[in-house]
Amino acid sequence: MLKYMRDYNTRENMSDHSDRDIAILNDIRSYLRITAASSSRDVASKVIDTQEKANIYSKMDGKTSTFQIADATGVPQRTVGNWAEDFVKSGLASPPNEFFRSHRALFSLTELAVDISLLKKRKKKEEMTESPPAAKLDTVPDTEPQGGQKDG
Repeated sequence: MLKYMRDYNTRENMSDHSDRDIAILNDIRSYLRITAASSSRDVASKVIDTQEKANIYSKMDGKTSTFQIADATGVPQRTVGNWAEDFVKSGLASPPNEFFRSHRALFSLTELAVDISLLKKRKKKEEMTESPPAAKLDTVPDTEPQGGQKDG
């Protein structure tokens, strides 16, 4: 046992143990990620409920701004921003911070068991509410007296 401890502390073996420590930390990270993704699937199925939302979520890499995502997808920037905040509130994404300048998805769609091909397409506002035909405006008769003079 003493020989092992002595060997463990030598400089030659420090890199070996560091690699082993990194491997263990990676295993822990993987386990936590799998556990977190598994427990987030129910929420994800409710929040990421359209193809457009799934597409937006998949583009949230922490580098790409909501303006750039809006340009790339054709979804209005305000909608992209609102959805990004919904993803953050649901625990599916992180907000911009000192490490990532934009919103960042914490999981892949695969980890969340979201199949984009099975999701419905989002209805556009025009399709969601059928507006009645515009009412015709009646012409208002000219109420000014002849000659351009106003009552005074």
